[in-house]
Amino acid sequence: MDVDSLLHSTLKGLGVPVERLKYGGRVASYITYQLAAERDDFFADDEEGATEYTYQVHIFSKKDYFPLVKALKKALKAAGFYGVQIGAEVFERDTGFYHIPVEIKFMEV
Repeated sequence: MDVDSLLHSTLKGLGVPVERLKYGGRVASYITYQLAAERDDFFADDEEGATEYTYQVHIFSKKDYFPLVKALKKALKAAGFYGVQIGAEVFERDTGFYHIPVEIKFMEV
């Protein structure tokens, strides 16, 4: 399974809608994600030995999102993602959603 599919299936397991980049539905909570960076790592004899992926995951919620953040962190770590960083929450007045950005990494060897 590729990294993108692993991330998508991990996020879907949280019980809220999940889409890459944009969600068009009408629910109280959902998640979007995007690939932010990909870089080769662990070089030996001018060949990369691994690839590190950085993703941005975005939680949008109109209700208490702390249980979702906690479940997200646990599920991502169990799936092999690391470097989980929760960004500053923002309230989007025009949509009524709280927006919580999360940065994660994954090393593919």
